[in-house]
Amino acid sequence: MKYFRLSTAALAMSVGMFSLPVLAWEFDASRLGGDISDADMAVFNQGGQLPGTYQVEVLLNGEQVDSREVVFRQQEDARGMPVLQPCLSRTQLSRYGIKTEDYPALSGKGPDADKDCADIRVIPDARVDFNFGAQQLMLSVPQIALRPEVKGMAPRELWDEGVPAVLMNYRASTSSVESRVGSGSVSESQYLQLEPGANWGPWRLRNSTTWQKSRGQSGRWQTPYTYLERGLYDMQSRLTLGERFTPSEIFDSVPFRGVMLGSDENMLPSSQRAFSPVVRGIARTQARVEVKQNGYTVYNATVAPGPFALSDFSAGGSGGDLQVTVWEADGSTQEFSVSYQTPAIALQEGHSVYNLMAGQYRASDNAVDAAPVAQATVMYGLPWSLTLYGGLQGAEHYQATTAGLGMSLGSWGAVSLDGTHGRGQKKEHESETGGFGRLRYSKSVEATNTSITLSTTRYDASGFSTLSEVLDSYRQGSLVGSDAQRRSETTLSLGQSLGGWGSFSLSGSRNSYGNGHGSTESYSAGYGVGIRGVSLSLNATQNRTWNSGSKGQVNVMVSVPLDRWLGGSTRATYQMTSPSSGGNTQQVGLSGQAYDRQLQWNVNQRQRSGAVSGDRNDSDLNLGWSGGYGQLNGRYGYSPSYRQTGLDASGGVVITRSGVTAGQTLNDTVALVEAPGASGVAIGGWPGVKTDFRGYTTQSGLQPYRKNIVSLDPARLSADAEIKQTDVTVVPTQGAVIPATFVTHIGRRALVTLMRPDGKPVPFGALVTPEKQASSGSGITGEGGQVYLSGLDGKGALLARWGEAQQCRADYRLPEKQGSAGLYLSEAVCR
Repeated sequence: MKYFRLSTAALAMSVGMFSLPVLAWEFDASRLGGDISDADMAVFNQGGQLPGTYQVEVLLNGEQVDSREVVFRQQEDARGMPVLQPCLSRTQLSRYGIKTEDYPALSGKGPDADKDCADIRVIPDARVDFNFGAQQLMLSVPQIALRPEVKGMAPRELWDEGVPAVLMNYRASTSSVESRVGSGSVSESQYLQLEPGANWGPWRLRNSTTWQKSRGQSGRWQTPYTYLERGLYDMQSRLTLGERFTPSEIFDSVPFRGVMLGSDENMLPSSQRAFSPVVRGIARTQARVEVKQNGYTVYNATVAPGPFALSDFSAGGSGGDLQVTVWEADGSTQEFSVSYQTPAIALQEGHSVYNLMAGQYRASDNAVDAAPVAQATVMYGLPWSLTLYGGLQGAEHYQATTAGLGMSLGSWGAVSLDGTHGRGQKKEHESETGGFGRLRYSKSVEATNTSITLSTTRYDASGFSTLSEVLDSYRQGSLVGSDAQRRSETTLSLGQSLGGWGSFSLSGSRNSYGNGHGSTESYSAGYGVGIRGVSLSLNATQNRTWNSGSKGQVNVMVSVPLDRWLGGSTRATYQMTSPSSGGNTQQVGLSGQAYDRQLQWNVNQRQRSGAVSGDRNDSDLNLGWSGGYGQLNGRYGYSPSYRQTGLDASGGVVITRSGVTAGQTLNDTVALVEAPGASGVAIGGWPGVKTDFRGYTTQSGLQPYRKNIVSLDPARLSADAEIKQTDVTVVPTQGAVIPATFVTHIGRRALVTLMRPDGKPVPFGALVTPEKQASSGSGITGEGGQVYLSGLDGKGALLARWGEAQQCRADYRLPEKQGSAGLYLSEAVCR
């Protein structure tokens, strides 16, 4: 105990009926250096720490609300003991959800209120505690002084618009199928999708442009949308200018060019999220799937043989049936439609949702005449769990009105009933009047993982035409379209988790028509279960149209893990596909991952019964690479009658004041990860997402208006890099590019011994800071003047401060070789 005095008088601890002394350590200043007095060590002996700037996690009532550098100043508490008091501004406290407007005494009298240190103790019963060891600043504030927080939503004051940015998503694909039958032929197709955008404050500019070309046809450009929008947060709404689609809760979605103002459901936690359909089917071969909505292509990609379930596409306007075409490698096709129905309408009491649109009708076919169009819809929650809703829709040749009533049934789900009456006049036709009634039911039970959506619609005998059907008839050239009159539409989707017994899904739709057009039907069912790593699935589809008959398929698949022996998440797969006509197809394959899940591969061998001679077998190989700058996928297929090749490339680019950052495909809301100097660091477990050579990258998948945690993997840091924290919490607004900044110390780690000119060490507890090295950290000297520092250059200067106003400066030079534990050991004279 050379440097400490042991004291037992100050503290005691009670255990049951006994009082036991507690040992307390005190620093003996006389043994720590000639210039250190008991007064200098008082702050340590009384349990305090040196004032300064510390990187801390800020917790409000036990929940983390921030991670930042905070300036701490030394003050005395009510007992006269030294404590560190944080300097937090009114703005920061308000962002944490504290009702600062109710406590004017929080602010000081400085010229800049944001830089003043607000005294949180003016709030009755509020308390501040600084856990120095855990580097946590804990704020305790009574609930009455906090703004009410909606479950699942971050406080409004935390919403961040992000930084000005230019964005670009790209996706390019090419495929070729060479037929070896007869004289042979080659079928080629190319697809390009560009999604540029820009952010400035709350404004978001977005565009989507696609180019598609097939052999023997000229390339075709399409622009599904170009719009400028922003959030109106006080109104919980969004303003949109340009080309978009109207929502489809009441009317079918309408493509328009104009202005739209409507409720933003992302800001409305009590409403359901937008319904997104799942396109299910079974591919017999390595096939290309194309999905269209309202005439616009919203998905175009290659899928592996077997069942597929597509939900990773952005439907144009949350309305309108999806037209699906599956182009098989052998030249055959499958065509079917997926009904796009929204759940039953049921809002909480006093809650409202509205949408207003005015502009010009925008068809996917350029030959269609432009026409003025307008629409207004509103939904309002009434008492007794009722919801009243309605809408108006109008154009030069079309008018329609809708009124409906919805009801929440509690644990039984929700139901809504509405009726629509319309009057339209197609080109070269007489004016027609008609309507329909619609019943919708939906239920989502989290406790049982059950989801049900049911919709049935009955049309007048005279028929009914939607706004798009009427306006699409006004086109240059000959009239196109069908004279089929709708009679009824019914759709059902069911999803049920069975726990350890797997999960089950069922969907179906049936549309019937008049004028001898019969009906179209589409059904799919699926069951899957996993047992000790072995996966089993059973899927079936059935599609029937009035003019092409019925087609269906059944698929059985078993997947067995082999990574215990082969590693790399290797799996062996067997599947059999049995179509309603033709022979069965059996397939065996191997798949796996490598290079930290960045490389995905699979190889398959198929055999078809009933195939023509010499074409009973075919093979394919697929490789995919997820890198820090994008994704690349290649495929090759072979059989005696055809050969198939294809290549896909995709990624995203963000341009900000920090420079150009390339990464994987961006979604609408993005985190710009900034860890300057820390290259090659993995982000949040996403395969291939790593910081670039500057220490920057992007992370998608953020939820707007909610707290999102962006994480770095410290295990991937280089030996010369340190980060102060591994997690950063961000709360972006819709479409924001929000920085997730990590404090990094880049450079060498060293243990430096600082000596005075008289040969004595720099006093114990001195704060040492590298001079002119912004990326370096600071440290506190221990016994003998030793201090640990990170982020150092090979040579430089150090500043040491202690006592009231004592300091010295030392020039250092680190050795070329590291010492033990990867540290550089050095000595310097502090003058």
